[in-house]
Formats: sequence, structure tokens, C-alpha cells
Amino acid sequence: MPVPGTLKKTAINEQELVKLLQDKFSIEPLMTKTYLHLVQHGEISLPDIANLLNKPIGEVEDLLEKMLSQGLVIRTAGTVPKYTALHPRMSMTNIFKVYEKELLQNLRDRRATLDRIVNLLTPVFEDREAK
Repeated sequence: MPVPGTLKKTAINEQELVKLLQDKFSIEPLMTKTYLHLVQHGEISLPDIANLLNKPIGEVEDLLEKMLSQGLVIRTAGTVPKYTALHPRMSMTNIFKVYEKELLQNLRDRRATLDRIVNLLTPVFEDREAK
């Protein structure tokens, strides 16, 4: 891991990043592309983001609301609200926290299913032993 302060600006392989976040964390490709635009360009208004992505404003507005709720972007105050990316360390931590929460819930659900199966099968098994 690099020492803080020694990171160098390098070209971003957008397709690789999109694939990585989609495969490992189920992040929508459009969300990753939008986040990258905001990382690279700073504060951008909703209409400008829609133009950059070549998407309808309504679709981009929904996407940005989802990104706000997942802790990837913030909305700035002003007469024309703009959006900006959170620092990558914070954003990726937020992505991981959402992933971790979903994973833990999935494990709890599976454990509860197994417990229900045990409760269903135990009387049958014990009744067999009694015969």
C-alpha cells in the first residue's frame, strides 16, 4: 500500500472500474460512470450531468438521489444545486458498509431458514427413533 502523500495521478480505466464495482459490489455501471465524472470535474449541476451522460434529467435525478442515499455524492446549496463526489476513501467505505450490511442480513436469513428446517425435521426424526 502506498504511503500517504505518494499517490500519483494515473489514467483511469473506466471500463475496468465499472466492471470491478459491478461484479464485486453490484454497483450499477451508470452510477460508477456518474461518480467518475464528478470525481474528475468537481461540482456539476443536474442538467450538466444529464448532458454528460446523455440521459434524461428525470433518470439522472433518480440516480443522484440513490447515490446521495448510498453516500457517494453530496448536493451543494445554492440557487442551482450542484452535485459533487465524496472523497473516494469515504465513498468506497460507504459502498463496503452497504455491501457488508446486505451480506450479514443474507447470512441471518439463511441461518433462520436452517433453524426453521431443523424445527420441522426434528419431530419427524425423534418420532422415528421412538418407534
